[in-house]
Amino acid sequence: MRPAVRNLLIALAGVGAAVALSSCGGGDDGTRQVSALTQLTGADGSASFAEPVTLRVRAGQVETVDVVSADGVPLDGSVDDDGRSWTSDTRPEPGASYDVDLTATDPFGGTHTFRETFEVEDVPDGERLTLTMQPSNESVVGVGAPIVVRFEQPITDRATIEREMYVSSDPQVVGSWHWVNDSEVRFRPEEYWPAGTHVALDLEFNGVQAGDDLWGGRSYHLEFEVGSEHVAEVDADTHTMTVAIDGETTHTWDTSLGAPDFATRNGTYVVLEKFEERNMTSCNANITCDPSDPHYYDVDADWAVRLSYSGTFVHSAPWSEGSQGADNVSHGCINLNDANGETFFDLVRYGDIVTVTNSTRDADDLVARGDPGMVDWNQPWAEYVAGSALGEEITTREL
Repeated sequence: MRPAVRNLLIALAGVGAAVALSSCGGGDDGTRQVSALTQLTGADGSASFAEPVTLRVRAGQVETVDVVSADGVPLDGSVDDDGRSWTSDTRPEPGASYDVDLTATDPFGGTHTFRETFEVEDVPDGERLTLTMQPSNESVVGVGAPIVVRFEQPITDRATIEREMYVSSDPQVVGSWHWVNDSEVRFRPEEYWPAGTHVALDLEFNGVQAGDDLWGGRSYHLEFEVGSEHVAEVDADTHTMTVAIDGETTHTWDTSLGAPDFATRNGTYVVLEKFEERNMTSCNANITCDPSDPHYYDVDADWAVRLSYSGTFVHSAPWSEGSQGADNVSHGCINLNDANGETFFDLVRYGDIVTVTNSTRDADDLVARGDPGMVDWNQPWAEYVAGSALGEEITTREL
């Protein structure tokens, strides 16, 4: 563990019979500079990235402090109650260099200015937290889009990490984080995002300890917009798909779902990704890899829209057009004819909603496995919130 005390000291020293402040630029008493900014902690004499920075004078009062990185980013802070210290509001950027401009008064009313520079230690190689985020920055998403953070290392202190994850939105909504496992955490609102919502995610991981010898080395930011509401309702009894945009029905199509032995799961799916052409095999679907098996298949499907990582897609299927609208014959996917498949493909994006009803199979197994297409909208809200490391819903920050 690194030292708990993280501070920088600006010393005051006596000069002759009077006590004077050490200064660069000095006050108006003509005394020479007798001390400098002294770094007390950090592996190599630099400031630690793991704690806020403290600047302290031994006598007198701190009046003003400006701390700015070499990139021009200020490190804001405030003077402590005793007037002799200044502490930053946040941790410094790992690996950054900061210029300090501090003005203080001595016990005799003289004013002195200190101008110094300090370096912040880097997160050591092999100890840096790395991650990916979804949705992509500046994208337009569907009303069911979860925010997903996937870490490349297991997180042993979920609560500490979750406290540094901030969701802002306009309008504000109630939502919750939900840990699928030690490497993936997701955020969704209690209800679908209102169409037109602007959302921002800020991960303030600078110097945050995520586990033994695991530290955040930077901050992250992304923003996205929620587009119009696209909801497709698929009925396994009537073999139809009905598409609504902002509550208005725009398309009703014949479809075919999974045959009885491969029934499509009921539930609310989130559109994950899409492919103009996708090779689909029974081997990849864990059905059979034996070409002699009657359930074996190896086909290229056009206009494939992924709904789950278990292998559920909406796609065009010319081979099942005779059954679409009349019977369920697929291996679990939702089949459309080529024209309707292309229309659906062009319409949807990440986070759009597809619901399946009146099938004979539920989604509990995929929810338990944390399947990205099913885990967010197929459990009661209280259970979703219980998956937060802090165990509570939150209201997004004002944007």
